[in-house]
Amino acid sequence: MLMRRLSAWWQDRPFRLFTREMLQQNIEAARRHGVESVCHPDDFIYEFIIRHPGFGGIRKSADYYFNDGARSADKLADLLAELHVDRRPIRLLEFASGYGCVTRHLKKNPALSLVACDIHPQAIEFLKTRLGVRAHLSAHSPEDLSLDESFDVVFALSFFSHMPRATWGRWLQVLFSHVSPGGHLIFTTHGLTSLASHHNPEIPPDGFWFVADSEQRDLDTAEYGSTIVTPEFVRREVRSRTGEDVLDHRQGFWWEIQDLWVVKKNV
Repeated sequence: MLMRRLSAWWQDRPFRLFTREMLQQNIEAARRHGVESVCHPDDFIYEFIIRHPGFGGIRKSADYYFNDGARSADKLADLLAELHVDRRPIRLLEFASGYGCVTRHLKKNPALSLVACDIHPQAIEFLKTRLGVRAHLSAHSPEDLSLDESFDVVFALSFFSHMPRATWGRWLQVLFSHVSPGGHLIFTTHGLTSLASHHNPEIPPDGFWFVADSEQRDLDTAEYGSTIVTPEFVRREVRSRTGEDVLDHRQGFWWEIQDLWVVKKNV
């Protein structure tokens, strides 16, 4: 009984302190990838992995955090090669970057001129001062996003998998407006392969399912929840919001539960 109470207390506590073991395992895992080992105490991805019993303890959790960030960075690099994005450096906006799980790995790619963007002011400060990347604060409303430049690639990993119907298409339109002519918008969504992980909900006829629930405690779940969309929905929105057709769609491409989408801004 005491252990169950302690476990419940731990799960409800804000994550603020790293143990000595966490710090040491972070250093060892980061060293294998040649990236910065310091993580922010508000990094909800790190917190989720460390606390989840399925990852098998602190060492395996730290390994997973750094390995998964590296895998995502490598996946993106491979995609850019497939798309023949050969400009050097490639001006890349990593949108909804969080506290740098992927950013720290993208940073070491010499082909990239990287800019990160996130809704959390403390994440922006961390990205700038600790990871040493350019970073801009995002906005709660798509139309309030303030970026005075365009990019060869705008990359939004696991962002549209959380947007409600009211802002989903608007974010698509705004992010695409920051893609340079000839450039690409690359993003992921929860698609049909993610149904089982969401307890097989019934998708409405319009192809858009949303529930106000999220692992992030500090964002309004009505604004940032859990979203599943059908391929037909995405194709309609892309055509309507960007005037372009989908260049590439790969089901379950990221983590086997998120679909990859690529839209090119034709000159």
